[in-house]
Amino acid sequence: MAVDDASGATRRSGALPQILVLSFVPIDGDPRVMKQVIRLLEDYDVTTCSPGRSPHPEVAHVELRADFVAPRSLPSRAIDVLARATERFSWGYFHTPGVLQTAHLLQGRSFDAVIANDAETVGIASRLFGADRVHADLHEFFPDMGFDSSRLGRRQQRYWTWMTRKLVSKASSSTTVGREIAQLYREHGVEPSVVTNSTHLRDLHSTPTGRTIRLVYSGNAFRDWGLGAIMHAVSESSADLTLDLYLTHNAAVDRQYHVELAQQLGDRIEVREPVPQSRLIETLNDYDVGIFVLPPLSPNSALALPNKFFDYVQARLGIVVGPSVEMARIVKEHSLGLVTESFDAASIRATLDTLTPQRVDAFKSAAMQTADELSSEKQVEVWAAAVAAIVARGQHAR
Repeated sequence: MAVDDASGATRRSGALPQILVLSFVPIDGDPRVMKQVIRLLEDYDVTTCSPGRSPHPEVAHVELRADFVAPRSLPSRAIDVLARATERFSWGYFHTPGVLQTAHLLQGRSFDAVIANDAETVGIASRLFGADRVHADLHEFFPDMGFDSSRLGRRQQRYWTWMTRKLVSKASSSTTVGREIAQLYREHGVEPSVVTNSTHLRDLHSTPTGRTIRLVYSGNAFRDWGLGAIMHAVSESSADLTLDLYLTHNAAVDRQYHVELAQQLGDRIEVREPVPQSRLIETLNDYDVGIFVLPPLSPNSALALPNKFFDYVQARLGIVVGPSVEMARIVKEHSLGLVTESFDAASIRATLDTLTPQRVDAFKSAAMQTADELSSEKQVEVWAAAVAAIVARGQHAR
C-alpha cells in the first residue's frame, strides 16, 4: 500500500526503517546518489533532502532552497567575521546557509540511518541524528581539492582538513570512490570502504570493429580536462580514426572552444549534442573505443575513477586512458584497452597509432567478460550493508 505525503511523493506505508539520503547538490542529477536511493528503496522507507526536485516518486523529499537566507542578528554577523579571522571552523561550518537550512527543515525528525553525501553534510547529519546513525559517502578527497597556494587557498585546505578529521571521522561508517583516495583518508582518521562510480549492468553486446575505428568521449567540456590534447592526437594519428564528443552545455565557453577546435582540425572530429543518461550507454555502444585522458591537476583528478569509465565498460567498448592510477590499474588488470605514457597530445597520438580493428575487438571482448564484475549491482551492496548495520545496532539498542 502507498500513501501520499506532504511533498506530493508516493510512499509505502508500514513499519519499514526510516532512512535519510542527504546531499547539498541536486540528487536527481547525481548518478552516484541516485543509486543509493534506488537500492535503499528495496528495503526501507526513504526520505531525500537536497536542492532541486524530488529524485524519485517513492521518496518523501525535503527541498533545500538556493535562495535561503537565515535570519542573523548583528552580534551573530560580528562573530562570523571573528570566526573567519581566527579560524573558528566549527562556528563557521554550523552557520553556513546550507547547514542552517538543513537544521531548520529536519529538526525534530527521526531517522534510523542517514547517508550523508560529501564531507559538508556529515557534521549536520551527526548533530541532528547522532554520528552513530550516519554513513558518510565521500565523492572525492576533500582535504586536498587542488587548493592554490594563496592565503585563502591555504585556509580553505585547513578548513576541509578540519572537517574531515573532526566531523567526518566521527561517522559510524564511510565509503569513497576508489582505493587510492581511501588510503589518503586513512591518513586523516577515516576508514572508508570503496564503492566505485560504476554503471548498472546492461544487456548489450560488442559490435565488430570496422576499418575506421570510432572513438568517443562523453561528459563535461571543461577545457582543463585535456580534451584539446585528445582532439589534436586524433587529427594527427596515422591510424584510421574518428572522434565524436558528446559534450554537455554546463561550461558553455569551454564547449564553444572545443566546437571551434573541431572545425579547425578537420572532419575526423565532431562535437555532438549530449544525450540523456537513460540513452547514453546504448548510444556509446555504436562506437569502438571510449577515451578519457585526464591531466593530474589535483589529487582528485590524479586519482579519478569517473562515471564515464564505467559507462564505456557497460557500452562494451575498448578504453584508452592516461596514466591515472585508478583507471590505468583497471584497464591493465582486465585488458580493457591501452594506457598512454603521459597526458600530452604526442603521447596520446603514439598510443592511438597502435590501434587496429583486431586489437580493439580484443578489448571489446574483455569488456564483455568484465561488465558484470564492474557493474553497480555489485557495488551498491556495500552501501546496503553499511545502512543495515546501522539500523541493526539501533534496533538492538532499543
